[in-house]
Amino acid sequence: MKRLSDKYKWAIILFLTGLGLGLIFSALKRDVSIEAQVETVLAKGETGTEVISEDEASDLKHLNSDQGELNSNREPNLNLTDDLRPALEKGPYVAIVVDDLGFSYARAKELSRIDLPLTWAIIPFQSASRQTADLAKEKGIPFLVHIPMQAFGDKDGGSYLVGLSMGCEEIKRNVKKAIESLPGAIGANNHRGSAATSDMRVMRAAMEGLKETGLSIFLDSRTAASSVAALEAKRAGLLALENGAFIDHLDGVNFMWSQLKRAAGLAKRRGYIVAICHVRPATLVFLNQLASSPDVGVKFVTVKELARLLSASR
Repeated sequence: MKRLSDKYKWAIILFLTGLGLGLIFSALKRDVSIEAQVETVLAKGETGTEVISEDEASDLKHLNSDQGELNSNREPNLNLTDDLRPALEKGPYVAIVVDDLGFSYARAKELSRIDLPLTWAIIPFQSASRQTADLAKEKGIPFLVHIPMQAFGDKDGGSYLVGLSMGCEEIKRNVKKAIESLPGAIGANNHRGSAATSDMRVMRAAMEGLKETGLSIFLDSRTAASSVAALEAKRAGLLALENGAFIDHLDGVNFMWSQLKRAAGLAKRRGYIVAICHVRPATLVFLNQLASSPDVGVKFVTVKELARLLSASR
């Protein structure tokens, strides 16, 4: 009996060991797949802000593992502004936001020549931030302050203005300083920030700070499916918008066209959508093509125009 019992014991041990190794192998395989996607994005761009940064790559890993917005067909929570199909009769509308401006004035000038309603999102306190904002005002291009926020994987004290370890007053001060550094902005959105935007306390303080500046628009970039930023913006009395599609999180003009068509489909069902892209070389090619052939069954508007339409429809 003892010998038989030992056999069963070793059989169970071997079974559990095999199961554990299988789970470890599966997890490693998934992580390798995620790393490969990130490396592909990193390898195809140029240096600087024209490619996804290491911090943005960290956000992309989280989005993949969390099945967030980049790889999800889930629609944004447009109930924040209600289903406006009946009210927005001349739509559907697509508002394209171009993120990550503020590092290269030359790139901003190139973008400013594209004949398409666009909204810029400018990161504050960078080498070309103020100059880019002045150019936007000169050209009549509305812009958002693109506020850096803490991402999953960031250590406390990183290069962001809104973080988990900050007190509410510090968050409010940082938000107000960011807005004040770029006068003329119509609102704000988050740069990265998967961790910060998922924290209710942090977002409540950030939205209170934004409201105190007198601005009334916040666009949740939705770098995490768990984001509560738009909900807290609405609670603060701001016009809360949500990103409905990333156009260029993978390189390639054909991919960007496919993402735009997906965004247009969502807009047709819901009345409008906001879509985000970045100031990268391939994206500029895509935007120039779109300006030449803008007929995709939707009307392109700026975030400022969209805000006016939404306010008028209430």
